[in-house]
Amino acid sequence: MVETQKHAEFPATKWSVIIRATAVTSPISREALEDLCRLYWPPLYAFLRRSGQTPHEAQDLVQGYLARLLEREDLATVSPDKGRFRSYLLAGLRNYLVSEARQAGTLKRGGRAEIISLDIENAEALCRASLTDDGATPDLAFDRRWAETILDQALEKLRQENIARGKERFYETLKPCLATDAADDYASLGRELAMTPGAIAVAIHRLRLRFRELVRSAVADTVGSETDIEEEMRNFLAILSL
Repeated sequence: MVETQKHAEFPATKWSVIIRATAVTSPISREALEDLCRLYWPPLYAFLRRSGQTPHEAQDLVQGYLARLLEREDLATVSPDKGRFRSYLLAGLRNYLVSEARQAGTLKRGGRAEIISLDIENAEALCRASLTDDGATPDLAFDRRWAETILDQALEKLRQENIARGKERFYETLKPCLATDAADDYASLGRELAMTPGAIAVAIHRLRLRFRELVRSAVADTVGSETDIEEEMRNFLAILSL
């Protein structure tokens, strides 16, 4: 049975990763920064690729930008009252591109410290939809990849929760039902999992609720208030509908 968590737990977790990453002298700062990089480098990469950068140029610029965040301790100036963290990052990347343009020719690709391993082949696959969509602006490419990353993060957490309960097969069988609220073949699924159709319906409902909670939690981690969460959730759903 999938258990749910109450939204009252939210204040203890929001912005926690970012705040940990500001402590650049702390032993956990590297781990915290890597957590941020794993979440945000694909959207940043998508923005750069849609802006016309080659895969290797985008990879190098993302590495350079993330390295500068750490080296200059820029994250120490970030706080929840400044709004959405993703907006902060994108504005910072734009400023970084202006700075790089002023120094054109002075830096060579591969000469910067590697903050986190960036898999270009995987990044290209993740960004393919935006790169092949003639109507996608760099900002839309960033937003789409951010929203898709949130979904991926929530799905992985849901999978890990079920694995911890010894329910990996249960999860993998019902996972396709998360993508839609359309009527499911409860009888067929029930035969596969040795459950009644009614039990399957309840299980799918609970999985969907938990998945939505995990999505909301991921969105909530980098906004400043409960009001901001509601606005960001609306943005998230709007982006996915584009």
